[in-house]
Amino acid sequence: MDDTARRGPQAPLALVTATQGEMRAALAGLSSPEPEIPARGAAMARLAGRETLLIVTGVGPVNAALELGAALGRHEISGVLNLGVAGSFDLDAAPLEAAVAADAEVYADYGVVGPDGLADASGFAFPQLRAGGQSVVQRIGLDPLAAAQAMGLTLPAGLVSGTAITVAGITGCPERATALAGRHGALSESMEGFSLALGCASRGVPFLEVRTISNRVGERDRAKWKLEQALAGLGALLAGLIAGPGPR
Repeated sequence: MDDTARRGPQAPLALVTATQGEMRAALAGLSSPEPEIPARGAAMARLAGRETLLIVTGVGPVNAALELGAALGRHEISGVLNLGVAGSFDLDAAPLEAAVAADAEVYADYGVVGPDGLADASGFAFPQLRAGGQSVVQRIGLDPLAAAQAMGLTLPAGLVSGTAITVAGITGCPERATALAGRHGALSESMEGFSLALGCASRGVPFLEVRTISNRVGERDRAKWKLEQALAGLGALLAGLIAGPGPR
């Protein structure tokens, strides 16, 4: 029996954001009344006719791992949809306000840090996960289309996808942004995605991460950000994703 059958066709979808503000922005695109949104933790809601577990993790990889782990221990779910905002390493490929899906997640802080200030996991002897024939040290591959189909979600036409990196400390200068992008071939940066992807892989749960771009990675001048617009874009993004045929 495959994982989808074991979870059951009526298991709720888990919608995960780092902050209450991101969750509120995502739900704003749905016509139903806004459900109660936890400041942190999980609450059940019904979105577009679907039972949905809303999970607000708090910011950062540790918080993301803690809250998702707690939720997976208490609830049977059909998959995890992670929404939020992110920085872009390449504004031509992933411009401000655009939606970007992760087709791989890299925990850029895991491994041995060299004189360039970057963590190298190529010879690191401590995988974070061994499951399903894969050994995950710093990088985990993702398939946005397969995950969306498994959860009955519809990806936007022309959605850009690329490698996302997860960091415990946001990149604060262009020099580090250039170095990270070069090392990992990264398109976007956030603080939770790898933890969520790893947690889902450990349980055989489908995982889809889609974020809207609020800023260039390394740019700390908020006048050059589009944070409010990126947050507003989460509403249309969720409405489009969840308007699909429903769970298979």
